[in-house]
Amino acid sequence: MIIRHPSAYHGRKNKRPFFEGWYHKLTTISKKSLAIIPGIYHSGISDNKTAFIMIFEGNNGNVFFERFGATEFECSKSEYNLQIGPNFFSLNEMKLDISTNNLQLKGKVNTKHLKPWPVTLFEPGCMGMYAYIPTMECFHGILSMDHSLNGKLELNESVYDFSDGRGYIEKDWGKNFPEDWIWAQANHFENNHASISASLATIPWKRMKFAGFIVGLYFDNKFYRFTTYRNTIIKDIYFDSKKFYWLLQRKDLSLHLTIERGKKDGLLFAPDKNDMIPKVIENLDGKIRCQLYHNDSKIFDDYSNLCATEFIGNTKQLIKMTLN
Repeated sequence: MIIRHPSAYHGRKNKRPFFEGWYHKLTTISKKSLAIIPGIYHSGISDNKTAFIMIFEGNNGNVFFERFGATEFECSKSEYNLQIGPNFFSLNEMKLDISTNNLQLKGKVNTKHLKPWPVTLFEPGCMGMYAYIPTMECFHGILSMDHSLNGKLELNESVYDFSDGRGYIEKDWGKNFPEDWIWAQANHFENNHASISASLATIPWKRMKFAGFIVGLYFDNKFYRFTTYRNTIIKDIYFDSKKFYWLLQRKDLSLHLTIERGKKDGLLFAPDKNDMIPKVIENLDGKIRCQLYHNDSKIFDDYSNLCATEFIGNTKQLIKMTLN
């Protein structure tokens, strides 16, 4: 087995349907957030192939989806080094220069002190050994749980100054998004320097389906992982359409999560049969409270009002699946 770092481009010629997108969340010190997602899409039922850059303004819900020719997309297959037209993306910097009727976006942002999900031979990123199964519908990677930002972006009439800001980077690639999922991410807590990424999704497996989950908490220079493949147990879970409560236990560690969706919706584009279409509701102003215990001793207890959230598809059926 050869480790293929999640950050690298996984596309192959004539392999379709296929999509790959890198999700950058950037937040200023004044708590204004942007999500910027460059990527590529190729339909499985037509010759439609497009590169794209999507921008979501969390403070007002504006979403911009800019298309580029597939020939304008160039990305390394050994590292995250992506060029889309005049725009450049990597783990260390982002350069943007877009000028259309609806969007004027220009600037540069640098990153430092990235904290990626560890990559090893037997656990090549957040998917664990599932990352080696080529028939998986969707692959997921967490490239940096948290990092510092510096730089500035001018977006239409707004200026985003990212000096002393915080960032997060993840990515997805494969044939299609999961049918149902719940996802939350925050790295702006009130009292601690910490980061949480939590996802629960319907995973097709041969002729069956199961609920897979990936949860990571970075705090005090330690990384706590609660995942399906690490024999984590779901002790309690429920969602009343307003609050999602999730209790996870792995050995002598337990993690309590309470998540609320935000109020300012953005309708993001996602892969469909013939094109990228608007269908994923995301917020960047959600709420999350995290409590981590070692046996009965509390290690971490904090909350964030800058949590990115997504509750997609039949979440009731997804949660029911975890209880079977």
